[in-house]
Amino acid sequence: MEFTGERYVPSLNGQIKYEHLHRYALCVDYVAGKHVLDIACGEGYGCALLATVAKSVVGVDISSEVVKYATNEYSNHNNVRFIVGTCDSVPLPDNSVDVVTSFETIEHHDKHEEMMQEIKRVLKPDGVLIISSPNRLTYSDEPKYSNPFHVKELYYDELAALLRRYFGCVEIYGQRIAIGSFIFQLENSKANIFKAYTTDGKRVEQKVSSLNAPIYFFAICSNNNFTTKPAIDSVYIDSHDDLLKVMERVWHQTGEVLERSQSQLQQTQAELERSQSQLQQTQTELERSQSQLQQTQAELERSQSQLQQTQTELERS
Repeated sequence: MEFTGERYVPSLNGQIKYEHLHRYALCVDYVAGKHVLDIACGEGYGCALLATVAKSVVGVDISSEVVKYATNEYSNHNNVRFIVGTCDSVPLPDNSVDVVTSFETIEHHDKHEEMMQEIKRVLKPDGVLIISSPNRLTYSDEPKYSNPFHVKELYYDELAALLRRYFGCVEIYGQRIAIGSFIFQLENSKANIFKAYTTDGKRVEQKVSSLNAPIYFFAICSNNNFTTKPAIDSVYIDSHDDLLKVMERVWHQTGEVLERSQSQLQQTQAELERSQSQLQQTQTELERSQSQLQQTQAELERSQSQLQQTQTELERS
């Protein structure tokens, strides 16, 4: 499936891959052995990932073309099916799923209340909603950016209020790309977790550090208290898609473009200085010409005056 500019497809690398796969990876522990609904499933890669541990997965998307593609692409997953539906009209029975996932969906429409009502309808009483949404402040306002695919983005307070109207327990996390230092075993590593360290400028301590200005919100919602739940604070790394190297290449290319631009600017400035010098010379010559013209005009006026005097004397004679 081709990338349209918004819907993620697995052939894409880079930042968008990191963001989308990280979200689905966090759901694996929540959906094991469960009945799952993925709203706005898109190409279907996320449903296929969840189906490796879930009892069943239903992917719903508004596009019949996308549903047809996903059905064909992931036909080897016996516990996955794809159907056409919308956020406010999901073709599933009441209380039929344990977990609902919906990533980067809610900003594409303005029927937020209707979407929450429909999610509550299909969820079992002790079900869980896992949802993400762009942070309007950092995604759009601060960079002065407008995504043509987005209809209604939410600020933190708006998203929190919406989710808490429908769920008794809501935990909201931030997601963004960041750069860190990683130390890892090069051979025969069996580690499956990372330790996290941060500093306040005075000392280094072992803890997960919150990052300022998250680009996306990632929320876990339920009517039950989260007495025990899988950890959410996490990092996603793709050994075959080194995001830092990609960014370094972009920075290098940007630096080269900047150097060329500076060189062109210097050349333009030198040409401007030469033009200004020529203009000054031309202006000086023009002033000399004007002075000579004034002198010539004065001499002409004196000659005319003498001629008139001579003519007057001749008339008297």
